[in-house]
Amino acid sequence: MVNEGCRLKNVEPVNAMDFERLEEITSAMSNKTRLAILSILLKYDEVCACELEYALHMQQSTVTSHLIKLYNFGILKKREDWKFTYYSLNEKFRSFVSCILNFKS
Repeated sequence: MVNEGCRLKNVEPVNAMDFERLEEITSAMSNKTRLAILSILLKYDEVCACELEYALHMQQSTVTSHLIKLYNFGILKKREDWKFTYYSLNEKFRSFVSCILNFKS
């Protein structure tokens, strides 16, 4: 219970459960490798998974596991062409990712 004398702004109650999806999305992005992937995709639009392996100096299985996590949350889109898989940012997340990456020091 809030002391009625301190309610100067009349702040309305907020249901923390309304932020569950946002928590899941930010949790999926909260990894330095996944942030690096997002940074590359923001710059180059669409990139083959093999190019990400080279750029990140990581094995295919490691890069793939990070890509799958981002893809499963809808942050990434993928396009398959023969034996290659190309990833890009879902346009819905482009400005959000850009905003987060602006905090990189």
